[in-house]
Amino acid sequence: MTNPNAFSFGASENYWARVTTPEYQAEKRAKEAAMEAEHRRMIEAHQREQHRQAVMSQAGPAILDIVHQYLGQNRPAVSSAVKAQFLERLPGATEIEFNNALEVLEQSGHIHKLVSSTQGYMGERTYHLYPNPLEG
Repeated sequence: MTNPNAFSFGASENYWARVTTPEYQAEKRAKEAAMEAEHRRMIEAHQREQHRQAVMSQAGPAILDIVHQYLGQNRPAVSSAVKAQFLERLPGATEIEFNNALEVLEQSGHIHKLVSSTQGYMGERTYHLYPNPLEG
């Protein structure tokens, strides 16, 4: 035996009356605003990641080039001076990106970092950077 009320369930409910209520409309706008904000956040995060990858792909060669320029002029490649030139050369780059790139270069053996015998401002340690002599 089939249920005679099976297809009439909810038929007495007025769909448009529920959809046009202010509470439903406010809830719908809040959901749309949250989805739009999340979409904008994801786009901005993707753009920041692309920018970071672009800087990091150019950071290593830029640092090596700056160090070679200093050594070509018979001047020590002091890390603070290299950092300043790096930030000028790559607009939008940050000191953190410089430090990360320098650490990667040091770990991979492309650059050697030696503590300078002279101290910087207020006893700050300064480092001299030297490229790997086997890389030419």
